[in-house]
Amino acid sequence: MLKDVIIYITGLQYAQSERGPEDVQLIAPGEYYFKNGSHYLVYDEVGDSPDEKYKNIIKFKPEYLEVTKKGQYNTKLVFETNKKTLSQYETPMGLMYIGISTKSVKLKEEPDLIELKADYTMDINNNFIADCSVSLTAKSRESGIDLTN
Repeated sequence: MLKDVIIYITGLQYAQSERGPEDVQLIAPGEYYFKNGSHYLVYDEVGDSPDEKYKNIIKFKPEYLEVTKKGQYNTKLVFETNKKTLSQYETPMGLMYIGISTKSVKLKEEPDLIELKADYTMDINNNFIADCSVSLTAKSRESGIDLTN
């Protein structure tokens, strides 16, 4: 895969509420590289205000996903199939302790396309928050692959 990519991220949270599932979508230009047996995607994200910028680093391989956010608030979340991981998540209101129980991390690789899907449950300070699913697709900018369908 070429270094310059377009990254598509979609996520669903099935919280116990009357609102139904919450849907999150992100499309961003980024960079891809492969190092020491792991895939990496790097992209920038703007926070709630224009001054709030983050560098996101996604490291993954079969059955493993790591998301690192660096900026005004830093965090690192780890998803590993059939394991529970604990992380500190910085917010404007202080630290939260996030538990992630990963059911699966699935990786599909093609020459100009990578697809990754993780299913997991999330808790904050040992209180269940939601069943979640996140899908990530990265495609080479020059591939001509249309992911909007």
